[in-house]
Amino acid sequence: MSSFGNISDEIIKRAMQKGAFDDLPGKGKPLNLDENPYESEEWRTAFRILRSNGYSLPWLEMRKEIEEEIDQARSDALSVWQSGRKDLWVEQINVYEERIKALNGKIFKYNLQVPSAQFQRQPLDLAREIENIQQCNSSSSTPPGGN
Repeated sequence: MSSFGNISDEIIKRAMQKGAFDDLPGKGKPLNLDENPYESEEWRTAFRILRSNGYSLPWLEMRKEIEEEIDQARSDALSVWQSGRKDLWVEQINVYEERIKALNGKIFKYNLQVPSAQFQRQPLDLAREIENIQQCNSSSSTPPGGN
């Protein structure tokens, strides 16, 4: 951390100890996160109507769908790994590879839709995914039980 960061942290800590932040307006009330300060004034009402009816931007919906599918694929593969059945694990690797290929296709399409590079998602790496699953509860490279 820079010296400026350390100095500012120290100033904030002292102010907190002296109670400088105790009587701020809205203290104890939840933050209103309904308004997006970055959306244009002209579109604010339209966005509010969409949000209140459960709609969001297509790329946000696609991101949510991708994340859910990734979680499900990882969970399915982990279950097979934890079963300890080597024959099922060999099959699961092939299934997992196909799922990751399909997911990477969706990630590619998603990345083309996002408004900025900061929202893009990295494609999945099969070898890294398998390694992460195998490291969840075992340090060996064979499933527990090793059938």
